[in-house]
Amino acid sequence: MGILDWLLGRKPETAIAERPREAATPRVAVRLEYNPDIPPRPRESRWYVPSEGDVDRFVPELGHMPPLHLIPYTTAGDEDVLTLCEDSTGLLVGPKDRRLQRAGIFAIAARGEAYHKAACQAGDFSPGASVRLVREPDNEHDPNAVAILAEGHRTRAAYVNKGKARSLAKILDKGIELRAISLRGTASGRVCDQITVLAAAPEVVEHLLSPRPDHLPRPAHLG
Repeated sequence: MGILDWLLGRKPETAIAERPREAATPRVAVRLEYNPDIPPRPRESRWYVPSEGDVDRFVPELGHMPPLHLIPYTTAGDEDVLTLCEDSTGLLVGPKDRRLQRAGIFAIAARGEAYHKAACQAGDFSPGASVRLVREPDNEHDPNAVAILAEGHRTRAAYVNKGKARSLAKILDKGIELRAISLRGTASGRVCDQITVLAAAPEVVEHLLSPRPDHLPRPAHLG
């Protein structure tokens, strides 16, 4: 039984596998070789947890936290982001991995930034920044709509994609507290074309942001 099933009050026999501190995040100089004259190389699949396998791979034992931490990562396009790293293997976990949701972790590639450019640029969506998820049950386009806002701002900057909005809407409508942070985006005042956020229970987000213990395997992309 995954954490998502528990949050939604599901019984084990009916649970199914679904698709899925405000503290400064330490920055580590993690940069891949980048030459602007050479097209960005594709992601190295060997760095990532295989997308198929045990559906409960990231679900923690009772009383424990998910076996993951967020680490700084610089993309082939020279963009600083935060990405999940598995504790036991050092392998990275892509935000589209459907098993994260069973651990109560929502990694969300936002939608609609192009329609809310001013709000995207005004808000702080730099990696690690706190953001807000706001339900819009009266949204004419989607009754499950969940808007994404920068902390301290009242204007929507983007929306949770429809697939994950359905599950998030159920959780938020139950009054369950979630904390959301940005994984990808820019600081206030800079053009922001793409936002990715992570949402989970506050204590889970705090754990994910905590320093990854030195005794764990080195992140795969560092060799």
